[in-house]
Amino acid sequence: MDNIRNVDLNLLVVLDVLLDERSVSRSAQRLNLSQPAVSGALKRLRETFKDPLFVRTRQGIRPTPQALELIAPVKTVLQDIDTILSVAEFGPDDAENVFTIAATDYAQMTFLAPLMREVHRLAPNIRFSIVSTDIPRMSGQFDRQEIDFAITVPEMAPQNVQAIDLFEDKYVCAVSRHHPTATHEMSLGAFCELDHVLVTPSSGGFYGPTDDALAKLGRRRHVSVSVPNFLSLPGILADSEFITVAPERILRPFTESLRIFPTPLPLPAFKVIGAWHELSARSPAHTWLREKMVELSNRMDEHPLKDVTL
Repeated sequence: MDNIRNVDLNLLVVLDVLLDERSVSRSAQRLNLSQPAVSGALKRLRETFKDPLFVRTRQGIRPTPQALELIAPVKTVLQDIDTILSVAEFGPDDAENVFTIAATDYAQMTFLAPLMREVHRLAPNIRFSIVSTDIPRMSGQFDRQEIDFAITVPEMAPQNVQAIDLFEDKYVCAVSRHHPTATHEMSLGAFCELDHVLVTPSSGGFYGPTDDALAKLGRRRHVSVSVPNFLSLPGILADSEFITVAPERILRPFTESLRIFPTPLPLPAFKVIGAWHELSARSPAHTWLREKMVELSNRMDEHPLKDVTL
């Protein structure tokens, strides 16, 4: 490769997008350039790296082995340049960053909602783009910098990320305030006989962690309804004889309409983390937002949820 003094660093921006998009036309749209301009940049990149970099296929353009090896170094260089240029510029009062965060509705309600309120108070021009969690694609989303953070559980986080612990939560039961058993302590047998609502954000099936715990006790329950999010639970449980097992923090806002009580079998608590790619680790804006996450996490630790009562 030529000496860096002879390289137009803007070409690395084009290369980065080409490696993401695998299409000259889509890259041109993303860069707001004409297709001939992108093709010209690709020609110069080939001369610079002394490699074809991409070969044409029916599906678009396919990176050569050398181009694939450049993905991480190019993103690192561009991130470092962005960090250098933003060090003197970043300040909450006038920051205009956009953060893309992958999160379930559970994470949005329990953590992101208070975080966004706090950030908006301190940095009113910062914007958030919240996208659904896509576990199979998350590693690639981080690598391509399509997402800045993910609020998830450790088991679902990719191996190639950094993370901080945010808070813990535990599973509880919930039924309608008008449920026939709402004023009685529930036995494991009664629990198993009821019709259950199960939240399965990714699988859409009728089996979850509670069923694993029941199986170890030689018991089974009947799951009548499977839904992809927690926000639908209050409406489904209202004036019905359904029961659900769900995280306590997601159910607490609905105590007026729901009776919340401990599960009749032991279920482990779970940890929620904030994850990000190492490419973003040194960015001042990312560092600032991580600090806000830690501050919110500490406040949640100082005011933990009290034990549920019947």
